[in-house]
Amino acid sequence: MGGELTHQNITATVRPPRCAIFINRNSPYWQAAADGAITCASEVWGGRYFLIIPTDGLSIGDKYWEILEAYSPDHLAVYNLSFSDLKSADPEAYRRTQERYQESWMKDGHPIEDFERFFSESSSMSRLDDFEVTNDLQEELIYRLSPFHHDAHAIDQYLRHDSGFGYPYTKVIKIAAYAAKNIGRVFVPKAEDDPTLSLLIHSQTGSTSDQYQTDILEANFPCRPLADDSDSLTLLAQMLGEKQLMNKPLSYAENLPFNVSMLHLGQYYRADRHRTHKEPVIMILGDTVDDFCLYYSLSRMHEGVIWIPLNWLRRYVSALNRRRKLRELGETNLPSFTVTQEAARRLVSVAFGLVKYGHAPKRIQLCSMSLNKRQLAAHKSQMARSVGEGSRFNAATDCIDVESISTSCMLRVFEQANYANYRSMGFIEGKSVSPFDTPRPKNFNEIRLGEHYWLTSLQIEGYQPPSLPTLGPEILKLFRGSSTTESRVANDGVVYLCPNAMIFGNELDAILVRPKIDMPDVMTLFDSYFAASDITTQYSDKGKFFNDTVSRFGGLDELGAFVKAKATRSVLDKFMQTGKNADDGVFYVRTDQRAYLDLDAFAASVGSREAAANLVDELLTKDVLQRGYILKCERCSLSSWYGLDALSSMFTCNRCSFRQQFTQKHWKNGMVEPQWCYKLAETVYQFYEKNSHLTAQVLYKLKSQSISAFHYAPEIDLLNFSKPGQSREMDVACILDGQIIFGECKTENLKLKDVEKFEALVRKPLRNPARIVFATTQSVSEEFKERMSQLPNAELMVRSDLYDD
Repeated sequence: MGGELTHQNITATVRPPRCAIFINRNSPYWQAAADGAITCASEVWGGRYFLIIPTDGLSIGDKYWEILEAYSPDHLAVYNLSFSDLKSADPEAYRRTQERYQESWMKDGHPIEDFERFFSESSSMSRLDDFEVTNDLQEELIYRLSPFHHDAHAIDQYLRHDSGFGYPYTKVIKIAAYAAKNIGRVFVPKAEDDPTLSLLIHSQTGSTSDQYQTDILEANFPCRPLADDSDSLTLLAQMLGEKQLMNKPLSYAENLPFNVSMLHLGQYYRADRHRTHKEPVIMILGDTVDDFCLYYSLSRMHEGVIWIPLNWLRRYVSALNRRRKLRELGETNLPSFTVTQEAARRLVSVAFGLVKYGHAPKRIQLCSMSLNKRQLAAHKSQMARSVGEGSRFNAATDCIDVESISTSCMLRVFEQANYANYRSMGFIEGKSVSPFDTPRPKNFNEIRLGEHYWLTSLQIEGYQPPSLPTLGPEILKLFRGSSTTESRVANDGVVYLCPNAMIFGNELDAILVRPKIDMPDVMTLFDSYFAASDITTQYSDKGKFFNDTVSRFGGLDELGAFVKAKATRSVLDKFMQTGKNADDGVFYVRTDQRAYLDLDAFAASVGSREAAANLVDELLTKDVLQRGYILKCERCSLSSWYGLDALSSMFTCNRCSFRQQFTQKHWKNGMVEPQWCYKLAETVYQFYEKNSHLTAQVLYKLKSQSISAFHYAPEIDLLNFSKPGQSREMDVACILDGQIIFGECKTENLKLKDVEKFEALVRKPLRNPARIVFATTQSVSEEFKERMSQLPNAELMVRSDLYDD
């Protein structure tokens, strides 16, 4: 095997899968669907941190796309409502139907003792609606989220009331007996009369099906419901983060279904992005499925998210006003608040308490999917009345659009003490020499093959590919024929299923997958991005000049700093001068059509001859400059520059080939002694003359924003764009921390036609770029800004953003 051996540091983590569960946003029984999804998630390892996303099966709201892309789910599931869900969603309709079927059952002569089993089985199999995720939306989910998938099918789990998650999820009760920590007694949240209250409590505690309770008992763990007199509101408030000033933490909270699903799992934030003292408390107000799902999904990604049903708040305010009027009339026997009215007050109090107790500048962000900011402002005033410190509440609360809610700080879930397994691996030409030693769960006495599955996530130092549907198997070579059902690229690492997709034998070491790793280069990554649209990429001539210039300077940072600084950039400007505008120390040779600089020209730029000499020595070492003389041929009178490699005591004329000994008569400008003149390397000259320095400055600025990895392919040609046989140039093409960025760079005014290429790009069946950058050194028209603003994720960089002038 040829090539040089290099080493890469790799960090491996062990974690459960991440899943987004879709429910029918048009169903009148959406609460039952959400509760059913929670019940299914409660049974599996890590299920507490699954998302619930509403959709009509045709499309997904923009904010939910943002949440999904930030969360980066490994799997996608659908919860299908069955007739069994009516038992809680519409008990009266369920009872009437059950009676009707029972009557028919008995008329047909069937034994009454078999009816309950028949009706239960029939109910669970009967679909309540025709909710489906269309093929078009599944394809969009694949190219935007890159989940584990098979062919064009993004959804890999279909859930029902009595049918939860299957392979490759881990049922937590199947592994509980082998955990180092005993889960103890499992408590089941008590039943609530109000379905909304029940849903909100379950969103924090989890829930259990009858079958799951049976499974818990059969696994020899005690399981019982909470006492009827237990305080549901105190439980809910403490789960949401209420400061325990008067109340002690509830002893049974750790034994609720969602906490049991977190068996030996920890919750982690990135230290460089999470600021506890500044993170806002998000309060979502509204009664719709979108309001609940926004709360539920955001609360899986971050702490300090609270949902307040609008109907509860209205009833509470109405009751508060009624009590005030009665008090004014002298009444002392005032009516008590109902449980949901009290819940509204308690939830507002919890949110206020999270920002009130402390010295940090924390704030409340009040938002809604169903209410506008004017309506929110009115309800904010109502909330202020409930906390007793209305002015402080108002001052600490901002009404915002949901688009303003940040998803940049993301909570992640890993197995405890198993999120930082460091390895150093040898690579030759981007391919690992040996297989990767896959870590395994540390907190279990035994790994039950066929029952305990986990994901290993790899972060390769300095290498972070984009999340693309086909890249997983290209990077991780698991076994012959491995597919997108076993590996994927998430937005936080390259992930693969463990211990193996195929279980044979009963020894973990024999089946534990150990992948080889291939790191495709940046052009291959962009080819993968464009694969679905038949576009291919290649470096343009400008791209070749760019890459050679970067190589000579020693890297993008060195080149970027040189061009950004006015003093050193002015040196390059002088090499672009002609005879008509040449400064002192700049010699323009007409026949060469090039300018050459002496030491005085460098000194005029950098401030002194000593600094100039040091700079020249550095650039000569990097082969950015070449040293030589400008000599005049005595036969044809051609003045031309000659490098040291072409000189001895003689030189050969570049035009007439006359070989001659150079003497005083050959010196240019009548100099007594020859004077060193410096030539700029041809590729560097072409790089600067073709204004690629602007592209370099955009990339240099973007790289400064990177945390983990930055890859770039400047000045590339997109072949077969936008028609077969056509090509378009892309000035900026880079991958910043796994996010794809494209851009256009102009040293003249940006024109409307410069937007057209990107408009065509976002219409293609591709994941939209995370950013589209337009850069210019000139002023920008309002007309261009308006057209640019219609592109997703577009932004503008101007000269002051990129150069020190």
